[in-house]
Amino acid sequence: MTAEDPSPPASSLLLAAIRAAGGVAAPRSADLLQEVAQAAQQVGRSALQLRAAGEEKTTLRLAWPTGSAPSIEQLRDQAPPTLAPIPTLVWALCLKAAWPDPTLPHYPGQPFPAELIETAARHLGASARAVATALTRTLPGRDLITPVGPLIHLGPAVATLPGPTVTALRRGHHRLPDPQEHQEPPPSGGTAATIGDQTPHATAPHDLTHPDPPPPHSSDHIVCNTITALETARGPLPPRDLPALQDPDIRADVQSALTGIGRTLIRTPQGTWTTGYPDTVAEALNAADIGTLTPAQRTVLAVILLHTVALPRAQGRHTHAQWDTTQHGVTQRQLGRNRALSKLTISSALRALIAAGLVDTTGQGTYVPGPCLQRLSETRITALWEDLIIAGRPQGHLARAIQQRRQAARPTASPQEHP
Repeated sequence: MTAEDPSPPASSLLLAAIRAAGGVAAPRSADLLQEVAQAAQQVGRSALQLRAAGEEKTTLRLAWPTGSAPSIEQLRDQAPPTLAPIPTLVWALCLKAAWPDPTLPHYPGQPFPAELIETAARHLGASARAVATALTRTLPGRDLITPVGPLIHLGPAVATLPGPTVTALRRGHHRLPDPQEHQEPPPSGGTAATIGDQTPHATAPHDLTHPDPPPPHSSDHIVCNTITALETARGPLPPRDLPALQDPDIRADVQSALTGIGRTLIRTPQGTWTTGYPDTVAEALNAADIGTLTPAQRTVLAVILLHTVALPRAQGRHTHAQWDTTQHGVTQRQLGRNRALSKLTISSALRALIAAGLVDTTGQGTYVPGPCLQRLSETRITALWEDLIIAGRPQGHLARAIQQRRQAARPTASPQEHP
């Protein structure tokens, strides 16, 4: 790093890592924890320290304090996707099984066997395959539940639910489907299965944020609300939804607060607003392998971009800026022509890419670039275009020139660094 491009502070990197991975191992430094909590509070978040079920280390996660939850009305069509009907049913059953008494804290709750949920869901008309997918893939993927051995625990994301959401769940607890009502009696002469004491339990979250923060100024509310909308939206938001950003002072305050959590404000070529990682933070996360894609996911994403952007642009059929296109989709059958990847690998990669917002769908079986690609900085966009050039014609003159330039830019390790 140069003097003009300093390394981001440790607290910013930790918060950026939480954004990328959902949670990170909690550092031992009390000072660093306090810096993280203060930076999170500046953007309307609270820092929680907890240990999830099945984990040995305490982790840091971000939660929503009262009054800072995202507004669905403000996000409109860019609101985060909700669960499908069957995963929603399964999640409701899991929540009731783990949290039978609404007068008690909702997290960490108590563990329960998967069979309890499967039986109840079957009685409620859900297919066994859809329920199994929700229990093993959909809900664990969102950290809503954590399977540990034969038992299921509430996931760490439940500890970060906004206060109003928890209040609504507590108020409507009696309306949650009760899996115990559909529990099948044990065989004659047998006894009901009991939950053993050997299953590792989660710990109650500890909020690191100062319990009595100073009264915020009106501009602080505006900054927090703006950042909340930008950070939770699926894609960029139009200026009409964020009028405060027209004020240079508010815009500078938003950028300052984002810098504290390892993020930056981005104006897209279409004039919309979003947030992303600064290049220094992105490089640090990539070096630490935090939030990175697997080789299969990178391959599938590259093929999608080749079919939907690179080839149409080369043929003069795509003139939109960056990835702004829904006109040139690619089907899973076309992706399957890549013999290096199996259909199962492609399907798994697509699910992960869609969940990350890197791929979107315009119809059944048609895939296009996702909204999160617009969170990339100009440097990252250029690098991605170069990657597509290398992937499309690796032996071409331009590809070789790009590879030579990148090789020359890499730092040379001294013999002492690599004995």
